[in-house]
Amino acid sequence: MQDEARVQTLSADGAHRLLRVRAILENFIAARRRVSAARWIEGAWLALGGPACVSARADMEDAQAYFRLLETLDDSSDLVDFSALEEGVGKLFAAADVQADARLQLMTIHKAKGLEFDVVIVPGLGYTPRRGEPRLLAWQERPRPRGEPELLLGTLREATEDKDPIYNYLDALEKRKAAHEDARLLYVAATRAKSRLHLLGQIDAGADKPAPRAGSLLARLWPAVAGAFAGVTAPTEGESPPLAAATPQIIQRLPRDWTPPPPPAGVALGLPAPEAARGSAHDQVEFSWASETAKHIGTLVHRFLQRFAEDGLAGWDGARVQSLGAVYQRELKRLGVPDSELRHAVERVATALAAGLNDARGRWVLGTNGGKHVEAGAEMRLTGRIAGATVDVVIDRTFIDEHGVRWIVDFKTSVHEGADRDAFLDNERVRYAAQLQRYGALMRMAEDREIRLGLYF
Repeated sequence: MQDEARVQTLSADGAHRLLRVRAILENFIAARRRVSAARWIEGAWLALGGPACVSARADMEDAQAYFRLLETLDDSSDLVDFSALEEGVGKLFAAADVQADARLQLMTIHKAKGLEFDVVIVPGLGYTPRRGEPRLLAWQERPRPRGEPELLLGTLREATEDKDPIYNYLDALEKRKAAHEDARLLYVAATRAKSRLHLLGQIDAGADKPAPRAGSLLARLWPAVAGAFAGVTAPTEGESPPLAAATPQIIQRLPRDWTPPPPPAGVALGLPAPEAARGSAHDQVEFSWASETAKHIGTLVHRFLQRFAEDGLAGWDGARVQSLGAVYQRELKRLGVPDSELRHAVERVATALAAGLNDARGRWVLGTNGGKHVEAGAEMRLTGRIAGATVDVVIDRTFIDEHGVRWIVDFKTSVHEGADRDAFLDNERVRYAAQLQRYGALMRMAEDREIRLGLYF
């Protein structure tokens, strides 16, 4: 990108696009290690126009899942373990489309009983169903021609002891019943289809005589479907299995004159805050870590406050909160808090949670007298349109009190150590007023009642 001679060989459109990207990347490369890697990479993605390239709402959720993964791997503002990143990405799954209709349903065979569908797909028939552990005591009543039924009892023996013939007999009966139950389930699954039925199974093609696993549902079908597997062979040593045809990739470009909308006031796209940039390089790193650590402290406190609220405070007290220091430390490390900040961060989390539990108002917000509020929610997601724009928010705590008033409460872990606490709280109320009013506007779309907004520190 820095080779001007190469840039001159590009088309006018190509050169224009490259120079725009180069200018953005130069700014972010200059800011490397001044913010956390997760924030740094997400900021570059935003500045390059990542959100403008998505085609569906779920795509944004997928992007956020990736950035959350980066946060868990963040270590001293550098990703030092790319193998962990590759492994973590391999475990990510695309988010569900919340606007999808009910034409596609995933359910167990048991749940599908009594229903019908145009098309039914039954996967995994080649796997062996999970069976229970051997029972210490097996028994079964057996009818007799005359008189009361007899009871057969068998006990499980140690591996070094002779097998109990009665236990073996009863175990064989149970296996036979399980096989009949598997056949019944397979019948239920197959007869749910009105038009088309797809049965998916696999075999070990490398065996001398390819066959399904014993006890699998495919084994029950084998007399009827063996021909479909005829000629299937395992790849020879060093040979790669055949790959399915690659899905054609469609490149979507932003318009040449596209520019990102300006971020909200006070938001920088992954770059250090202006006041941090005026200090020394050491100060910049310390400022970055202080802000990142505070963010992670707030994240963990919110997680536990959600747990308190969902449990209605049952089983939670100051002693239990203080005893979970090792849990706080582990979770903070996963979020990316450096070792030098861990002890202080753990203390902050424990102090914040204990303060909420020991405060009458805090206990009222989280759950009333060990019970739960009416229509309460924690970390509740709401989406709606305000002034023509789609708004997506997460409300920390909401509930209806005994007077029928809907409360919307935002938790804050900000720390004020100065003398004028009232001025600090007044400033915070003004600072978050617009955010809380947006929450209230979305809630009013769903219900018509008095709504009160609050910050809880």
